[in-house]
Amino acid sequence: MRLKVASATDPGLEREENEDSVMVWRNKAGLDTLLVVCDGMGGHAAGQMASTIAVETLTTVLAEDGGEGPDLDRLKRACKQANTAVFEAARDNPEWAGMGSTMVVAAIRNGEVGVLNVGDSPAYLFHNGGAKLISQDHSWPAEQVRLGVIKPEEAATHPLKHRLTRAIGVWETIQSFTDKLKIEEGDAIVLCSDGVETAGVSVEEMGKLLLKDGDLDRGAKRVIERCRELGAPDNISVAVARVEVDVTKTQALPRLKKIGLMQKGAGH
Repeated sequence: MRLKVASATDPGLEREENEDSVMVWRNKAGLDTLLVVCDGMGGHAAGQMASTIAVETLTTVLAEDGGEGPDLDRLKRACKQANTAVFEAARDNPEWAGMGSTMVVAAIRNGEVGVLNVGDSPAYLFHNGGAKLISQDHSWPAEQVRLGVIKPEEAATHPLKHRLTRAIGVWETIQSFTDKLKIEEGDAIVLCSDGVETAGVSVEEMGKLLLKDGDLDRGAKRVIERCRELGAPDNISVAVARVEVDVTKTQALPRLKKIGLMQKGAGH
């Protein structure tokens, strides 16, 4: 199974700093691909520092733990250490007090994907022309929806939509969401910061911009450009991995079917 990957990040039009951090690895840490997007909070240097520490700690732990594959306990352990690193940095540096970061991770090997997230930076699976959220939103309204207190349509426009109930480095301990799934030829895993949605780009439009011609690098740039066209009030980041379609298999199908029909006919 071959994967194409790409990523892009941009500060947007209203922020002085880019507090997002993105990492895309190929064939490292016992994985075919690792995608990570972190959206820092705390303003300027603090938010940028939080997301940077989170990404660097997570990837360093995975590179050095001797493990292989997208084991969920492995991802949780790395996330826990990233949380500790950001928490201690904020505690030891008064100018970074209160900083934190979201985190969303996709670890891929042999068609199996381990997903982990903390916060509201989403991960999507694009499959057969549709899109499915595969992360868990840890904003306050989303938590209220899961508890049955408010309806999903209320959460979409809730004034506390960007108030997080979980974030890396804000509390001494953290509970991450994890899940595991399989991917097939043509499927794409897309991670992004909430700046894409804030700009007004829907999940469907993001998918079309990313995947329409198979050039993921150009697709990621199209997403950034579209967000900027719409005003881009927040930092924008996107990371994508797509399973390439085996053209030789596709081309062989008609011939295989024809041979099968001929053999059936020969038996009568």
